[in-house]
Amino acid sequence: MNVSKITNKIKNIKITGRGIYFFSFIMYFVISFLRTSTYTEVVSSNQLVRITYLIALLLIFKVYFFDQQTVKSFLINSLVILIGVVIWRSTHAIDIFLYMLFVISARDINYHALIEFYLKIGILMLVFMVISSGLGIIKDLVFIRNGVRRHSLGILYPTDFAAHAFFLVLAYCYVYFRKLDWKAYLSFILLAVFLTVETQARLDIISILLTIPVIWIAKRASEGKVFSKFMASFYWMIAPILAYITVLAAYFYNHSKPYIFADKIVSGRLALSHTAFQKYGVSVFGNLVQEHGFGGNAGSKVFYQSGMGGKYFFIDSSFMRLMIIYGVITFVAVIAVMTIIGLKSVLTSDYRLAAIMVMLAISCVIEQHLLDMSYDPFLIALFASEITGHDRHENHDLATLEV
Repeated sequence: MNVSKITNKIKNIKITGRGIYFFSFIMYFVISFLRTSTYTEVVSSNQLVRITYLIALLLIFKVYFFDQQTVKSFLINSLVILIGVVIWRSTHAIDIFLYMLFVISARDINYHALIEFYLKIGILMLVFMVISSGLGIIKDLVFIRNGVRRHSLGILYPTDFAAHAFFLVLAYCYVYFRKLDWKAYLSFILLAVFLTVETQARLDIISILLTIPVIWIAKRASEGKVFSKFMASFYWMIAPILAYITVLAAYFYNHSKPYIFADKIVSGRLALSHTAFQKYGVSVFGNLVQEHGFGGNAGSKVFYQSGMGGKYFFIDSSFMRLMIIYGVITFVAVIAVMTIIGLKSVLTSDYRLAAIMVMLAISCVIEQHLLDMSYDPFLIALFASEITGHDRHENHDLATLEV
Protein backbone atom coordinates (compact mmCIF):
# COMPACT_ATOMS: atom_id res chain seq x y z
CA MET A 1 0.00 0.00 0.00
CA ASN A 2 1.49 3.37 -1.03
CA VAL A 3 1.75 6.49 1.11
CA SER A 4 -1.07 8.36 -0.66
CA LYS A 5 -3.56 5.56 0.03
CA ILE A 6 -2.57 5.49 3.69
CA THR A 7 -2.95 9.28 3.86
CA ASN A 8 -6.40 9.11 2.27
CA LYS A 9 -7.49 6.43 4.73
CA ILE A 10 -6.35 8.57 7.64
CA LYS A 11 -8.26 11.56 6.22
CA ASN A 12 -11.40 9.44 5.89
CA ILE A 13 -11.36 8.24 9.49
CA LYS A 14 -14.64 9.21 11.09
CA ILE A 15 -14.46 10.17 14.75
CA THR A 16 -17.65 9.15 16.55
CA GLY A 17 -18.83 9.03 20.14
CA ARG A 18 -19.01 5.24 19.93
CA GLY A 19 -15.48 5.07 18.59
CA ILE A 20 -14.18 7.24 21.42
CA TYR A 21 -16.02 5.08 23.95
CA PHE A 22 -14.77 1.73 22.63
CA PHE A 23 -11.22 3.05 22.30
CA SER A 24 -11.33 4.38 25.87
CA PHE A 25 -12.84 1.15 27.21
CA ILE A 26 -10.27 -1.13 25.56
CA MET A 27 -7.39 1.14 26.58
CA TYR A 28 -8.57 1.38 30.18
CA PHE A 29 -9.37 -2.34 30.40
CA VAL A 30 -5.88 -3.34 29.27
CA ILE A 31 -4.23 -0.81 31.62
CA SER A 32 -6.38 -1.93 34.55
CA PHE A 33 -5.63 -5.58 33.80
CA LEU A 34 -1.88 -4.93 33.72
CA ARG A 35 -2.17 -3.20 37.10
CA THR A 36 -3.55 -6.45 38.57
CA SER A 37 -0.54 -8.42 37.33
CA THR A 38 3.10 -8.73 38.34
CA TYR A 39 3.94 -6.79 35.17
CA THR A 40 3.74 -3.81 37.53
CA GLU A 41 7.32 -4.68 38.46
CA VAL A 42 8.27 -4.13 34.80
CA VAL A 43 5.90 -1.28 33.88
CA SER A 44 5.38 1.44 36.47
CA SER A 45 1.87 1.36 37.91
CA ASN A 46 2.05 5.13 38.38
CA GLN A 47 2.72 5.62 34.67
CA LEU A 48 -0.30 3.46 33.84
CA VAL A 49 -2.45 5.53 36.19
CA ARG A 50 -1.37 8.74 34.44
CA ILE A 51 -2.74 7.41 31.16
CA THR A 52 -6.15 7.09 32.83
CA TYR A 53 -6.28 10.89 33.10
CA LEU A 54 -6.34 11.04 29.29
CA ILE A 55 -9.09 8.42 29.22
CA ALA A 56 -11.14 10.49 31.67
CA LEU A 57 -10.80 13.54 29.41
CA LEU A 58 -11.88 11.50 26.36
CA LEU A 59 -15.02 10.27 28.13
CA ILE A 60 -15.91 13.77 29.37
CA PHE A 61 -15.37 15.03 25.80
CA LYS A 62 -17.79 12.35 24.53
CA VAL A 63 -20.44 13.26 27.11
CA TYR A 64 -20.46 16.98 26.29
CA PHE A 65 -19.72 17.00 22.56
CA PHE A 66 -21.09 13.73 21.14
CA ASP A 67 -24.00 12.67 23.37
CA GLN A 68 -27.39 14.28 22.81
CA GLN A 69 -28.02 16.58 25.73
CA THR A 70 -31.07 18.21 27.24
CA VAL A 71 -30.77 20.84 29.95
CA LYS A 72 -31.77 18.17 32.48
CA SER A 73 -29.24 15.57 31.29
CA PHE A 74 -26.53 18.24 31.08
CA LEU A 75 -27.11 19.24 34.70
CA ILE A 76 -27.31 15.61 35.92
CA ASN A 77 -24.13 14.59 34.07
CA SER A 78 -22.31 17.65 35.40
CA LEU A 79 -23.43 16.87 38.95
CA VAL A 80 -22.31 13.23 38.65
CA ILE A 81 -18.91 14.31 37.31
CA LEU A 82 -18.54 16.86 40.11
CA ILE A 83 -19.42 14.26 42.77
CA GLY A 84 -17.01 11.83 41.12
CA VAL A 85 -14.18 14.37 41.34
CA VAL A 86 -14.94 15.03 45.03
CA ILE A 87 -14.93 11.28 45.83
CA TRP A 88 -11.74 10.80 43.83
CA ARG A 89 -9.97 13.55 45.74
CA SER A 90 -11.33 12.31 49.09
CA THR A 91 -10.25 8.70 48.55
CA HIS A 92 -7.26 9.21 46.21
CA ALA A 93 -8.85 6.50 44.04
CA ILE A 94 -9.36 7.61 40.46
CA ASP A 95 -10.93 4.27 39.47
CA ILE A 96 -14.30 5.22 40.98
CA PHE A 97 -14.29 8.45 38.92
CA LEU A 98 -13.44 6.53 35.72
CA TYR A 99 -16.17 3.98 36.38
CA MET A 100 -18.75 6.74 36.86
CA LEU A 101 -17.66 8.28 33.55
CA PHE A 102 -17.98 4.95 31.74
CA VAL A 103 -21.52 4.54 33.12
CA ILE A 104 -22.88 7.99 32.20
CA SER A 105 -21.18 8.05 28.77
CA ALA A 106 -22.51 4.62 27.73
CA ARG A 107 -25.70 5.90 26.08
CA ASP A 108 -26.16 4.45 22.56
CA ILE A 109 -23.28 2.03 23.13
CA ASN A 110 -23.93 -1.57 22.06
CA TYR A 111 -23.45 -3.34 25.37
CA HIS A 112 -23.34 -6.80 23.79
CA ALA A 113 -20.45 -5.75 21.53
CA LEU A 114 -18.69 -4.18 24.51
CA ILE A 115 -18.87 -7.38 26.57
CA GLU A 116 -17.66 -9.36 23.55
CA PHE A 117 -14.57 -7.13 23.49
CA TYR A 118 -14.17 -7.58 27.25
CA LEU A 119 -14.47 -11.37 26.99
CA LYS A 120 -12.04 -11.85 24.10
CA ILE A 121 -9.43 -9.38 25.34
CA GLY A 122 -9.82 -10.65 28.91
CA ILE A 123 -9.17 -14.27 27.92
CA LEU A 124 -6.13 -13.22 25.86
CA MET A 125 -4.78 -11.14 28.74
CA LEU A 126 -5.26 -13.91 31.31
CA VAL A 127 -3.61 -16.51 29.06
CA PHE A 128 -0.81 -14.02 28.36
CA MET A 129 -0.21 -13.63 32.10
CA VAL A 130 -0.09 -17.42 32.62
CA ILE A 131 2.38 -17.86 29.75
CA SER A 132 4.50 -14.89 30.89
CA SER A 133 4.74 -16.28 34.42
CA GLY A 134 5.43 -19.78 33.10
CA LEU A 135 8.32 -18.47 30.97
CA GLY A 136 9.70 -16.50 33.91
CA ILE A 137 9.12 -13.09 32.29
CA ILE A 138 7.06 -12.06 35.31
CA LYS A 139 6.69 -13.65 38.72
CA ASP A 140 4.29 -16.42 39.63
CA LEU A 141 3.86 -15.52 43.29
CA VAL A 142 3.33 -18.62 45.43
CA PHE A 143 1.60 -18.55 48.81
CA ILE A 144 1.50 -21.58 51.12
CA ARG A 145 -1.61 -22.21 53.20
CA ASN A 146 -1.94 -25.34 55.34
CA GLY A 147 0.94 -26.88 53.43
CA VAL A 148 -0.73 -26.30 50.03
CA ARG A 149 0.95 -24.15 47.36
CA ARG A 150 -1.30 -21.45 45.90
CA HIS A 151 -0.13 -19.97 42.58
CA SER A 152 -1.03 -16.46 41.39
CA LEU A 153 -0.01 -17.31 37.78
CA GLY A 154 1.20 -13.81 36.95
CA ILE A 155 -1.59 -11.99 38.81
CA LEU A 156 -0.93 -10.21 42.12
CA TYR A 157 -2.67 -12.83 44.30
CA PRO A 158 -4.22 -16.30 43.75
CA THR A 159 -7.76 -15.13 44.60
CA ASP A 160 -7.38 -12.27 42.10
CA PHE A 161 -6.54 -14.76 39.35
CA ALA A 162 -9.62 -16.79 40.26
CA ALA A 163 -11.71 -13.60 40.33
CA HIS A 164 -10.61 -12.77 36.78
CA ALA A 165 -11.76 -16.24 35.73
CA PHE A 166 -15.09 -15.81 37.54
CA PHE A 167 -15.90 -12.51 35.83
CA LEU A 168 -14.93 -13.92 32.44
CA VAL A 169 -17.36 -16.78 33.09
CA LEU A 170 -20.10 -14.19 33.72
CA ALA A 171 -19.17 -12.40 30.49
CA TYR A 172 -19.31 -15.69 28.59
CA CYS A 173 -22.75 -16.39 30.04
CA TYR A 174 -23.94 -12.96 28.93
CA VAL A 175 -22.59 -13.17 25.37
CA TYR A 176 -23.63 -16.78 24.71
CA PHE A 177 -26.70 -16.85 26.95
CA ARG A 178 -29.03 -18.39 24.34
CA LYS A 179 -26.49 -21.05 23.38
CA LEU A 180 -25.51 -22.23 26.87
CA ASP A 181 -25.74 -26.01 27.25
CA TRP A 182 -24.25 -28.85 29.27
CA LYS A 183 -20.90 -28.47 27.47
CA ALA A 184 -20.59 -24.87 28.67
CA TYR A 185 -21.55 -25.85 32.21
CA LEU A 186 -19.04 -28.72 32.13
CA SER A 187 -16.30 -26.30 31.04
CA PHE A 188 -17.12 -24.13 34.08
CA ILE A 189 -16.74 -27.19 36.33
CA LEU A 190 -13.38 -28.06 34.73
CA LEU A 191 -12.27 -24.46 35.20
CA ALA A 192 -13.23 -24.72 38.87
CA VAL A 193 -11.13 -27.89 39.18
CA PHE A 194 -8.14 -26.13 37.59
CA LEU A 195 -8.51 -23.17 39.96
CA THR A 196 -8.78 -25.53 42.92
CA VAL A 197 -5.48 -27.17 41.98
CA GLU A 198 -3.61 -23.95 41.16
CA THR A 199 -5.05 -21.21 43.39
CA GLN A 200 -7.10 -22.80 46.20
CA ALA A 201 -9.38 -19.74 45.94
CA ARG A 202 -12.36 -21.60 47.36
CA LEU A 203 -14.85 -18.71 47.56
CA ASP A 204 -14.31 -17.74 43.91
CA ILE A 205 -14.52 -21.40 42.92
CA ILE A 206 -17.84 -21.74 44.76
CA SER A 207 -19.04 -18.60 42.96
CA ILE A 208 -18.20 -20.13 39.56
CA LEU A 209 -20.06 -23.33 40.43
CA LEU A 210 -23.03 -21.36 41.79
CA THR A 211 -23.20 -19.46 38.49
CA ILE A 212 -24.38 -22.65 36.78
CA PRO A 213 -27.78 -23.03 38.53
CA VAL A 214 -28.37 -19.25 38.65
CA ILE A 215 -27.79 -18.86 34.90
CA TRP A 216 -29.65 -22.10 34.11
CA ILE A 217 -32.77 -20.82 35.88
CA ALA A 218 -32.45 -17.46 34.09
CA LYS A 219 -32.14 -19.18 30.70
CA ARG A 220 -35.21 -21.33 31.36
CA ALA A 221 -37.09 -18.24 32.56
CA SER A 222 -36.28 -16.44 29.30
CA GLU A 223 -37.71 -19.45 27.45
CA GLY A 224 -41.01 -19.04 29.31
CA LYS A 225 -40.72 -21.87 31.84
CA VAL A 226 -43.22 -20.92 34.57
CA PHE A 227 -41.38 -22.08 37.70
CA SER A 228 -38.07 -20.65 36.49
CA LYS A 229 -39.78 -17.33 35.71
CA PHE A 230 -41.13 -17.27 39.25
CA MET A 231 -37.68 -17.96 40.72
CA ALA A 232 -35.89 -15.47 38.46
CA SER A 233 -38.45 -12.75 39.17
CA PHE A 234 -36.78 -12.29 42.58
CA TYR A 235 -33.25 -11.93 41.19
CA TRP A 236 -33.33 -8.13 41.18
CA MET A 237 -33.83 -8.07 44.98
CA ILE A 238 -30.63 -9.96 45.82
CA ALA A 239 -28.19 -7.03 45.59
CA PRO A 240 -29.91 -4.71 48.12
CA ILE A 241 -30.66 -7.63 50.47
CA LEU A 242 -27.06 -8.89 50.53
CA ALA A 243 -25.70 -5.35 50.84
CA TYR A 244 -27.97 -4.71 53.83
CA ILE A 245 -27.03 -8.00 55.52
CA THR A 246 -23.29 -7.53 54.88
CA VAL A 247 -23.14 -4.01 56.31
CA LEU A 248 -25.28 -4.85 59.36
CA ALA A 249 -23.32 -8.03 60.11
CA ALA A 250 -20.03 -6.13 59.94
CA TYR A 251 -21.31 -3.29 62.12
CA PHE A 252 -22.74 -5.51 64.87
CA TYR A 253 -19.99 -8.15 64.71
CA ASN A 254 -18.91 -9.57 68.07
CA HIS A 255 -17.26 -12.73 69.38
CA SER A 256 -20.45 -14.72 69.80
CA LYS A 257 -20.56 -18.18 68.20
CA PRO A 258 -22.87 -17.28 65.25
CA TYR A 259 -20.65 -14.36 64.20
CA ILE A 260 -17.44 -16.37 64.63
CA PHE A 261 -18.94 -19.16 62.51
CA ALA A 262 -19.99 -16.68 59.79
CA ASP A 263 -16.57 -15.03 59.89
CA LYS A 264 -14.88 -18.40 59.43
CA ILE A 265 -17.03 -19.14 56.37
CA VAL A 266 -15.89 -15.90 54.70
CA SER A 267 -12.24 -16.37 55.74
CA GLY A 268 -12.08 -13.61 58.36
CA ARG A 269 -13.60 -10.90 56.18
CA LEU A 270 -16.36 -10.11 58.67
CA ALA A 271 -13.97 -9.28 61.52
CA LEU A 272 -11.84 -7.11 59.22
CA SER A 273 -14.93 -5.23 58.04
CA HIS A 274 -15.91 -4.60 61.67
CA THR A 275 -12.40 -3.29 62.34
CA ALA A 276 -12.78 -0.94 59.36
CA PHE A 277 -16.02 0.42 60.83
CA GLN A 278 -14.30 1.06 64.17
CA LYS A 279 -11.18 2.59 62.66
CA TYR A 280 -12.60 4.77 59.88
CA GLY A 281 -16.34 5.08 60.40
CA VAL A 282 -18.63 6.24 57.58
CA SER A 283 -18.55 9.50 55.62
CA VAL A 284 -20.58 11.05 52.81
CA PHE A 285 -17.81 11.21 50.21
CA GLY A 286 -15.47 8.48 51.44
CA ASN A 287 -12.24 8.05 53.39
CA LEU A 288 -8.58 7.62 52.62
CA VAL A 289 -8.04 4.11 53.99
CA GLN A 290 -4.59 2.62 54.56
CA GLU A 291 -4.66 -1.07 53.59
CA HIS A 292 -1.97 -3.73 53.81
CA GLY A 293 -2.71 -6.79 51.69
CA PHE A 294 -0.66 -9.76 50.52
CA GLY A 295 -0.91 -8.99 46.80
CA GLY A 296 2.20 -8.36 44.72
CA ASN A 297 5.85 -8.88 45.54
CA ALA A 298 5.81 -6.58 48.59
CA GLY A 299 2.68 -8.27 49.95
CA SER A 300 4.13 -11.75 49.50
CA LYS A 301 7.19 -10.72 51.54
CA VAL A 302 4.91 -9.57 54.36
CA PHE A 303 3.04 -12.89 54.12
CA TYR A 304 6.20 -14.95 54.55
CA GLN A 305 7.44 -12.73 57.37
CA SER A 306 4.26 -12.61 59.46
CA GLY A 307 1.78 -15.14 58.04
CA MET A 308 -1.94 -14.35 57.98
CA GLY A 309 -1.56 -12.10 61.02
CA GLY A 310 1.00 -9.35 61.18
CA LYS A 311 0.19 -6.08 59.44
CA TYR A 312 -2.56 -7.50 57.24
CA PHE A 313 -5.57 -5.22 56.92
CA PHE A 314 -7.71 -5.26 53.80
CA ILE A 315 -11.42 -4.66 53.20
CA ASP A 316 -12.29 -7.51 50.83
CA SER A 317 -16.06 -7.05 50.63
CA SER A 318 -17.09 -4.65 47.85
CA PHE A 319 -20.19 -3.70 49.82
CA MET A 320 -18.01 -2.68 52.74
CA ARG A 321 -15.54 -0.88 50.47
CA LEU A 322 -18.42 1.14 49.06
CA MET A 323 -19.52 2.16 52.55
CA ILE A 324 -16.14 2.75 54.23
CA ILE A 325 -13.85 3.87 51.40
CA TYR A 326 -16.17 5.50 48.85
CA GLY A 327 -18.86 6.87 51.17
CA VAL A 328 -22.61 6.71 51.67
CA ILE A 329 -23.51 8.44 48.38
CA THR A 330 -21.52 5.92 46.34
CA PHE A 331 -22.88 2.99 48.37
CA VAL A 332 -26.51 3.99 47.80
CA ALA A 333 -25.93 4.89 44.13
CA VAL A 334 -24.15 1.63 43.24
CA ILE A 335 -26.71 -0.58 45.01
CA ALA A 336 -29.46 1.37 43.20
CA VAL A 337 -27.69 0.81 39.86
CA MET A 338 -27.40 -2.95 40.49
CA THR A 339 -31.06 -3.12 41.50
CA ILE A 340 -32.26 -1.14 38.46
CA ILE A 341 -30.20 -3.24 36.03
CA GLY A 342 -31.59 -6.44 37.56
CA LEU A 343 -35.18 -5.15 37.58
CA LYS A 344 -35.01 -3.97 33.94
CA SER A 345 -33.70 -7.39 32.95
CA VAL A 346 -36.59 -9.13 34.73
CA LEU A 347 -39.22 -6.77 33.28
CA THR A 348 -37.95 -7.38 29.73
CA SER A 349 -38.03 -11.17 30.36
CA ASP A 350 -34.41 -11.54 29.28
CA TYR A 351 -33.05 -12.34 32.77
CA ARG A 352 -29.38 -12.61 31.79
CA LEU A 353 -28.33 -9.34 33.45
CA ALA A 354 -30.57 -10.11 36.43
CA ALA A 355 -28.68 -13.39 36.89
CA ILE A 356 -25.35 -11.62 36.53
CA MET A 357 -26.41 -9.06 39.16
CA VAL A 358 -27.16 -11.98 41.51
CA MET A 359 -23.67 -13.39 41.05
CA LEU A 360 -22.14 -9.93 41.23
CA ALA A 361 -23.92 -9.33 44.55
CA ILE A 362 -22.66 -12.65 45.94
CA SER A 363 -19.15 -11.71 44.82
CA CYS A 364 -19.52 -8.32 46.53
CA VAL A 365 -19.91 -10.03 49.91
CA ILE A 366 -16.45 -11.60 49.65
CA GLU A 367 -14.50 -9.79 46.91
CA GLN A 368 -13.32 -6.22 46.31
CA HIS A 369 -13.60 -6.03 42.52
CA LEU A 370 -16.99 -4.35 41.96
CA LEU A 371 -15.61 -1.00 40.74
CA ASP A 372 -12.51 -2.41 39.04
CA MET A 373 -13.02 -2.40 35.26
CA SER A 374 -10.43 -5.13 34.74
CA TYR A 375 -12.90 -7.44 36.47
CA ASP A 376 -16.39 -5.95 36.36
CA PRO A 377 -17.83 -4.13 33.32
CA PHE A 378 -21.43 -5.00 34.16
CA LEU A 379 -22.61 -1.77 35.80
CA ILE A 380 -22.07 -0.02 32.45
CA ALA A 381 -25.31 -1.72 31.37
CA LEU A 382 -27.36 0.95 33.19
CA PHE A 383 -27.56 3.32 30.20
CA ALA A 384 -26.05 1.22 27.40
CA SER A 385 -28.15 -0.29 24.62
CA GLU A 386 -28.64 -3.97 25.39
CA ILE A 387 -28.68 -5.25 21.82
CA THR A 388 -28.24 -9.00 21.75
CA GLY A 389 -28.63 -12.02 19.55
CA HIS A 390 -30.97 -11.46 16.59
CA ASP A 391 -31.32 -7.74 17.36
CA ARG A 392 -27.59 -7.28 16.97
CA HIS A 393 -27.70 -8.27 13.29
CA GLU A 394 -30.55 -5.87 12.62
CA ASN A 395 -28.57 -3.04 14.25
CA HIS A 396 -25.15 -3.85 12.89
CA ASP A 397 -24.09 -0.19 12.81
CA LEU A 398 -24.13 -0.08 16.62
CA ALA A 399 -21.65 -2.92 16.81
CA THR A 400 -19.31 -1.30 14.30
CA LEU A 401 -16.31 0.31 15.89
CA GLU A 402 -15.95 3.60 14.06
CA VAL A 403 -13.11 5.87 15.09
